[in-house]
Amino acid sequence: MSNAEPSPSTEIAVARSYLRFEQHRGCMNRRHFCSAVFFAGAIAVTAKDASAGPVRRAHRRVRRRIRVRRRIRRHSFTRIVWNRPFWVVPVAMAVGWELVHTGRVVIVKEIKVVEKSGTKVEVATVQGADGKSEQVEITREDSPANATNLEGSVIAGDDQETPGIEGDPEVDEEVES
Repeated sequence: MSNAEPSPSTEIAVARSYLRFEQHRGCMNRRHFCSAVFFAGAIAVTAKDASAGPVRRAHRRVRRRIRVRRRIRRHSFTRIVWNRPFWVVPVAMAVGWELVHTGRVVIVKEIKVVEKSGTKVEVATVQGADGKSEQVEITREDSPANATNLEGSVIAGDDQETPGIEGDPEVDEEVES
């Protein structure tokens, strides 16, 4: 026999192994699955180590609370009383509050009672974002429209005169360990 022609026993062995392969090709047992996972994991680990760059230090996140004081901000709307426009504001409104009226935010600077047309009327001096001050007549009334607190602007830390709401949002911070 020459080296080019396989022996009959070799041909039978190859045919048997091919038949076993054909019989088990569609199903995967536990041994095949575990060996495939192990093989894939070994390749992934070696590939990761080969392409690894510089080692990075682990960062841990620290949550801390920051005390923030915000102005009290509420909605207000206009109502016509005695043929004059009045702003309807919450009963507890005080100097320093922010009011949202017709899409703009104003800060209440002063509240006083004045006499207009023979009747005493409560007037608030408000200042807009542009810096202009104006006097508006107000009437105090709690309603669903002005009862909800909105997120107001932040008050400076040293200002203790302005009424505000304290909130403590949590801030995530990365710290090297």
